[in-house]
Amino acid sequence: MNSTYLRWSIISIRLSIAVFLALGTLSAYYYPGGNYISETAQGYSFWNNFLCDSIRDITCTGQYNLLGARLASLAMFALIFGGFFPMFFAFPYHLSKKRHLNSTIRWLGVASVAVSALLPLSSLFKIPLPHDIIVVIATLPGLAASLLLIFTTLIETSCSRWIKFIGSLMMIIAMVNLIFYLRVKWFGSPLTSLLPGTQKVALLLCLGWMLGMTATLNSRRIERGALLATSRQSGWKPIGRTAIQFDRTIPK
Repeated sequence: MNSTYLRWSIISIRLSIAVFLALGTLSAYYYPGGNYISETAQGYSFWNNFLCDSIRDITCTGQYNLLGARLASLAMFALIFGGFFPMFFAFPYHLSKKRHLNSTIRWLGVASVAVSALLPLSSLFKIPLPHDIIVVIATLPGLAASLLLIFTTLIETSCSRWIKFIGSLMMIIAMVNLIFYLRVKWFGSPLTSLLPGTQKVALLLCLGWMLGMTATLNSRRIERGALLATSRQSGWKPIGRTAIQFDRTIPK
């Protein structure tokens, strides 16, 4: 993939995260209150409300949340298509030369994006869909793609340690959250703040990890552009991160 596509992918991811945080904050502000842990709670609780609570037109306590639901749905759309899609679609090919691995990451990620989009879509157009099943179907390929992408960053020596650490920590917490979710939703375990709380922590770590990868790949893109420009002026041909001089003369 060329540098221009990478540049626009980086811009899209950064912009989508900013839009998601802005609209998500507004949707939380307009959320009337109530959650499955405390029905009398006022407003949106970071620890007790799920992300998907904010996209519901009517809360679990029967209060209307029309404006907040629209804002939250738009925030999810922005992050899913503007953030996760370019990350899974473009980033693997700029981090690794293993085509089969890159292709696996891409299509697992695209599948997760497509299924995840059903959640805000069902809210905007009031389509009754099995929420819990969609969450699991979207999460499994998304976690698999993220795990492979994190593995790619771990073997990439050019990625900073904090990116590797945040990615690994995010994956651990996301897997723990999935276990909690399955136990509560499908096996009848009692709901506690650990489930919605770890969901938010995993998401924030994911956003930080995504921004870290954009910084790494953007600096690499700029470095390659500068090397290419220098090579054109001096008659040196770049190979990887090095350069060799080539002869411009034409043999007679």
